[in-house]
Amino acid sequence: MKRKFSNELWLKMHKLDVIYTGGPRGRKEKCVTIPEKYLYIGNEAFLNDVKLRRVKFPPKCRFIGKNAFRKCSLEKELLFPETVEFLMQGCFAQNVHLRKVRFPDSLKRMDGEAFRECTRLCTAVFPKDCEIRILKEECFRECASLVFLQLPRGLRKIGRRAFYRCKQLEELEFPEELLAVEEEAFYFTGLKELRLPPKLQIIGNSAFFKCNNLTAVQIPPSVRRIEKWAFHGCNRLRVVEILHDPEFIGEWITNKSTKIRCKRGSKVDSYCREYGLQTEYVENGEAMEEIH
Repeated sequence: MKRKFSNELWLKMHKLDVIYTGGPRGRKEKCVTIPEKYLYIGNEAFLNDVKLRRVKFPPKCRFIGKNAFRKCSLEKELLFPETVEFLMQGCFAQNVHLRKVRFPDSLKRMDGEAFRECTRLCTAVFPKDCEIRILKEECFRECASLVFLQLPRGLRKIGRRAFYRCKQLEELEFPEELLAVEEEAFYFTGLKELRLPPKLQIIGNSAFFKCNNLTAVQIPPSVRRIEKWAFHGCNRLRVVEILHDPEFIGEWITNKSTKIRCKRGSKVDSYCREYGLQTEYVENGEAMEEIH
């Protein structure tokens, strides 16, 4: 049986000679090759090393520690060996020259803020079959240049502010197994079209707030909760279609200028009446408009 990762195990590894804790401070090299004997890159190993442009990981590297390469100057494409399993909190955050990252099939966990504020990162590709099930909070927050994103097919949850203010992200294919999009996950992104997956259950508070390129959204019948302000501030959003009755609908899920397409007499219809929202009823396959 494989040994499961834990913070306790990580602390124990620091006592062995398998964790690279960083070279001497003040060195002048722009490129670093980490010796092959190391399996782990230690916490803060290269933190604030603004001269570091490129790194070659050891071929059997498994873990990259907390804030290991935070505020470095890594550039172009980040290449991982096919052994990396864990990327810990903030490990590559604020690398403002990084352009592209391709994750290995071996990846099992990526903690919060892993690539936060990598402002020139334009491409992030997860292999379809990698084992990532949760994208943790703020993992790509304010990656303002991110235009291409491929998510793993087994992903279940997109965490709080995972893609917060990724302004250039216009297209995204959601995995069919996705169950939850949490609070402010896609706040102020450039998404033009939203094809929500068929098993989705939860749309969190302000999940798509200020997505100003959206014009129409269909909520799948699997959705149980739509939290407050889920689509509020989407100024070009004309229609949100909700043809079932979710268990919970929060306050002001849309602007008043957005029509809610629903069934007459439904819970959604009552919600629209309460908030004075425009409705467009679906009867016998045809839409009939009514304004409250």
